[in-house]
Amino acid sequence: MADDLGATLAATLCDARHFSGTTVTVQPDTGHEGGEAIAYSLAYLGLRRLGSLRAPFGPADPENPFRQELRWGINVTAWSHRPDTSMLRDDERGNTWQTYDADTSDLGDWAAKATYVRVWEEEAGDWSHADVPAPDGPERGYPILVVE
Repeated sequence: MADDLGATLAATLCDARHFSGTTVTVQPDTGHEGGEAIAYSLAYLGLRRLGSLRAPFGPADPENPFRQELRWGINVTAWSHRPDTSMLRDDERGNTWQTYDADTSDLGDWAAKATYVRVWEEEAGDWSHADVPAPDGPERGYPILVVE
């Protein structure tokens, strides 16, 4: 359970609406720590489409018994094409890519559009990974490893 102390958060990707059908659990990549950003083809994951997903959040302070403040969460970026960098242009949101940062029971049009996904972590209040300056310049984004 995502609320358990020491639990590792992961996204659950489902090929049907309402968190049903074939499901796959995907751990976040290490792109947020300077490691590799990884995009998976839905075919590689064994999904025929992306109908719904769970993107949980973790507690800010595991020592706090109330755990009301959120520290970090799982994000899922879906692409309609094979990505080559992590750069996400805002003017392409909804057309070539879409990011989800909460449980979504019905991806609507994106159920048929999505062909690749990246699962990544983000600390609460951080800027989107699209806004992080990349080593090759902010206009290029980070390289992304595509697994097919």
